[in-house]
Amino acid sequence: MKSIFYWMMLIPFLVFSQDQQSNSEEYLIVGSAIYSAKSDKTKEFSEGMKNHNEQFHAEGAMGVRIFNIMNGQNAYDYMAVMGPMPWSALDTPSTNQEAHDEDWENNVVPYLASEEEVTFWRFHNNFSHFPTDFEMSKLRVTVWDIARGKYDEMISKLEKVTKVLKEKSSETPFGIYTNEFSSTQSGQDLSVVYFFDDFAWLGKDQKLKEKFDEVHGSGSFDTFAQEWMDITNGATQELWIYNQSLSGIGPQVTTSTED
Repeated sequence: MKSIFYWMMLIPFLVFSQDQQSNSEEYLIVGSAIYSAKSDKTKEFSEGMKNHNEQFHAEGAMGVRIFNIMNGQNAYDYMAVMGPMPWSALDTPSTNQEAHDEDWENNVVPYLASEEEVTFWRFHNNFSHFPTDFEMSKLRVTVWDIARGKYDEMISKLEKVTKVLKEKSSETPFGIYTNEFSSTQSGQDLSVVYFFDDFAWLGKDQKLKEKFDEVHGSGSFDTFAQEWMDITNGATQELWIYNQSLSGIGPQVTTSTED
């Protein structure tokens, strides 16, 4: 499989803010790919990935963040995330393509055990909550499998959930993404990402049911939960930890959803 870095190095230098997004008719996407290093080549893989990202993916839409996956079937693998960007960014060729490809093939590929799950996700600004001065640290990522023909129902349910989260849990950033090329086999249709700083946050009762009923009325959460089960086929959850040493760009998030 071609590397996500191979295809997306076509992206020019771009920096996104809320003003740029609101002045454009294009929505933003992010690309993700999972990498695993050969068990006896972890050091070489890390050095190659670090140098490659610092040289070719250290700014703008070309910027790459690397995350360590803590649990699940992808535990101990690396998640690479590139973007955000509009699709039109792919129409502008890069002048560094040859040097990029040569470095990738020589200094990263020899130490890869596998590359898989290359996915393009659409960022839903209106459903997400990214405050200003927001930095990546730890992510709880839930990927939902949405039943066929239930996309519109999913959107209506998301409107209710995000209203609760924005009003009652505004201190916690979260992002909502949908798969641009979803598959009935992959089950990766909707991604809900919570961003947090301390593991202690995972042990706290977020009281979603109580907050939901406060916003939408008594008993509304139970109704919502049943309706949500009717339109989904299940989900998977992973914890990602931002890896500063392997990333091309830093933890600061420049795309804000605030007015």
